[in-house]
Amino acid sequence: MRALRGGLSRRDVAPRTRELLARFDAEHEAVRGVLAGLRDTADLVATDRASPRCLPALRETHHRLTEQVLPHEAAEERQLYPVLAEPLGSGEATSTMSRAHVEIRRQVDLLGAQLTQSADGRLRPDQVPDLLATLYGLDAVLRLHLAQEEEEFFSLDPSDPVAERR
Repeated sequence: MRALRGGLSRRDVAPRTRELLARFDAEHEAVRGVLAGLRDTADLVATDRASPRCLPALRETHHRLTEQVLPHEAAEERQLYPVLAEPLGSGEATSTMSRAHVEIRRQVDLLGAQLTQSADGRLRPDQVPDLLATLYGLDAVLRLHLAQEEEEFFSLDPSDPVAERR
């Protein structure tokens, strides 16, 4: 749609929208920290599921996802995406990103459900494949989602020096 309209100029973005873009772009650094821990946890489960650190690492990862990532995604949905409709030409322009939020939430909830199956403090061998699928799947979805947001939305902020390189 932007190509048909002749592109999107930076002056199309209101100052309040620019502030939100800068805020959520900065919050992505914290999300990337959670991602690093997510990948480390997945690797630990894959290589040493019997380790006494494994289940605590899974619980900590789930906690960080629910306390940091999910609130960030929900705030984007409530605060950022509605104001992007005008500069992007339609509320539909953020629909794929909204769908990614739903998938991220679904996978975090699935991880939580999988953790309840380890009430005895140990991972069963039959749990490992599903846990790994969830962890690596969540890692992939989150990485892709962050990259898409940064490319499509955060590059609209002319005050972001990184926006010029994206």
